[in-house]
Amino acid sequence: MELLLVKNVVDVGKKGDVVRVRDGYARNFLLPNELAVPATRANKQFFTEHRARSAARKAKEKEAAEKRAKEMKDLTIKIEVRAGEGDKLYGSVTAEDLRLELEKQGHSFEKKQVRIKDPLKTLGSHQVDLEIYPQVKTRLTVELVRQPS
Repeated sequence: MELLLVKNVVDVGKKGDVVRVRDGYARNFLLPNELAVPATRANKQFFTEHRARSAARKAKEKEAAEKRAKEMKDLTIKIEVRAGEGDKLYGSVTAEDLRLELEKQGHSFEKKQVRIKDPLKTLGSHQVDLEIYPQVKTRLTVELVRQPS
């Protein structure tokens, strides 16, 4: 039986593939679990149009993300923190702290988009990566300064 896969199926194919499988496998597993639909001309056309719309939407989102990355390229965030001897912080500055500071400046991000290898624990200037969209990244400068007493 010839089917059009609606979802990725291990050892069969990926979403959108037209595959030929045994009738029993199709009737008893793929069709009842809504993993595939019959490979009719209408279904094939629907998937072709769906792929085209999806590709156009992703291209538009990536373009917007690249524009946003250019705008944020030279952005510097200044955070006042409490520090002790040797310019070491009491605690540390984490990705969530940076996300909140960015939000105060009008840039909304999720915590997972702020990429810090290790929490920031010393005063000074640090480089932090922001992943705006998959494969669209920008670098941000974070300055940690001593909080006035």
